Amino acid sequence: MKLFNGIKTRFGKRKLEKFIVRQKRKARVSNFSTAHSIGLVYNIKNTDYQDFINKYIDYLREEIGFKTIVSLGFNLKETEPKFLKGGSKFKSFSKNELDWKNFPKGKEIENFCNQDFDILIDLARNYTVPLRYVVVKSKARLKIGRYSKENEKYYDFMVDISETAPVSEYIEQVNHFLNNVKPK
Repeated sequence: MKLFNGIKTRFGKRKLEKFIVRQKRKARVSNFSTAHSIGLVYNIKNTDYQDFINKYIDYLREEIGFKTIVSLGFNLKETEPKFLKGGSKFKSFSKNELDWKNFPKGKEIENFCNQDFDILIDLARNYTVPLRYVVVKSKARLKIGRYSKENEKYYDFMVDISETAPVSEYIEQVNHFLNNVKPK
């Protein structure tokens, strides 16, 4: 099964590379004071991590003043964890909603990708084909993610931070950039 998943992942990565080459987009820099909408993508890990994401969404809404915030989490497990059940302020998808290339399918994914966000922030620590698909397909004007040589083609701005650094440090760097950048 691991061999089959590895083949699916390699094929998905190759397909994403082709999408990037054909994609004609021009990044438009926004900051917290000029942006009106923001999208977040991340891997769903556990209750504590989800609480942290919820607090960040509250911060963006209450402190920064975003009216449009949409988050999309990828559940690495096949069954939905208890903390995701019972209505929440985020959308999610799981392994069950992936096609044979590890690309997510469904109306929620399509709606998220078609939203014209001013800013899209990828909170995932590692390369994950399903989330990378969402980043590539997103119509966001500014895409932000973690720095790696492999990620250069996916993001307009990257934060160079250790892979072991907590997401709070990463978000702190992203917030610093979005508070200080001057759009043209």
